[in-house]
Amino acid sequence: MSEIIDYALYNANRNFDKLPLSPIDGLIFAQLSYLNFNGIVPGIDNEDDGIFFSDIAECDGYDDVFPLQRTADKNKRLLNAVAYSNRFGKIKLNYFVDFFDSVKAIQFSAITFILPDGDAYISFRGTDATITGWKENFNMLYDFPVTSQISAVKYVNTVAKKVKGNIYITGHSKGGNLAIYSAAMCDKTVKDKIIAVESFDNPGFTKEFIESEEYLTTEKLISKFVPEESMVGVILNNRNNFRIIKSDGSAAMQHDPFLWQIDIEKNDFVDGEKLDITSHLFNATFNNWVYSAPPEDREKFVEAMFCMIDAANSNNAKTFLKWSENLKNNFSEVYENIMELDPKTRKLVFKGFANLFSSFNRNVKSAPKYFIEDRAKKLKVVQKDKPHNE
Repeated sequence: MSEIIDYALYNANRNFDKLPLSPIDGLIFAQLSYLNFNGIVPGIDNEDDGIFFSDIAECDGYDDVFPLQRTADKNKRLLNAVAYSNRFGKIKLNYFVDFFDSVKAIQFSAITFILPDGDAYISFRGTDATITGWKENFNMLYDFPVTSQISAVKYVNTVAKKVKGNIYITGHSKGGNLAIYSAAMCDKTVKDKIIAVESFDNPGFTKEFIESEEYLTTEKLISKFVPEESMVGVILNNRNNFRIIKSDGSAAMQHDPFLWQIDIEKNDFVDGEKLDITSHLFNATFNNWVYSAPPEDREKFVEAMFCMIDAANSNNAKTFLKWSENLKNNFSEVYENIMELDPKTRKLVFKGFANLFSSFNRNVKSAPKYFIEDRAKKLKVVQKDKPHNE
């Protein structure tokens, strides 16, 4: 089955008159927001017209656009696929914002893609691999809105004054959360220009927000997509009005947009059957754990855990991947730091972990039959697909 790079190549010569915009284009724009366009794409205060996709590949420092080693190859292939196509080549990139503050735990980035007809696709970056990015995600467990959500609203209001046409908003993971929040909370005159909001496997919100008038009046614009074994897109509060699609990954790897299946003949995602039992289990466990404690206890737990992660950061890692290179020693130091906490905070941390395990145990016991049947069915499929030895 095909994926987004195949889609871009297959439709390279089909402009938007021949093949109208689709959520797959939105996913491509969402994925491209993870790239580092600093020094290449004009900033939000710049009055330049922007830069064509087709010109980016010729820029000095092109290799610096792909900051993460593990995703650099796929991202480079995707950018090359769009840069040299008739469909995407004459799209302009503009208003790039990239803000990072490890002290205040802020990781925010956005970019706008200006289509040939003047319409604009605003794309918010999801969580990057940095410890700071993940810290801000966990801040959502007790703080609302977080700084990135406020920044997203400001970004949409600002860009809306600069572009001539209508607006689409997209984002993957945290970027999808920002897309929805910014569309709901932007100025009324701006909201009137929004055609669609496309969010891909993004975490939810507080119960109060998804029941608010601002959200409910925006909901008709929102299209949310999650893979069958979604773990990110089902946490916190959602209204469950999402489309389930198939992925070539398993478990947490299904969060990767490069693994989402696309039927390029139909120019559409491949529909999944239903959310996997593991997705339901993760959702129930995580949400029960989060809401078993008041916001002030959640804040103390998150702050304590990330302080200890930072204190155990013996190799000064900026990302969890780098942090895990010294995993054994770092975990040992985390435990030692827990034991050195004041008794009240230490009790809170242990209670947080105890509630997590208790929630998991309770949810597994509540549906053992379905869980076992589902695992057995999947095992049978795997065995059937294996080549037999002659």
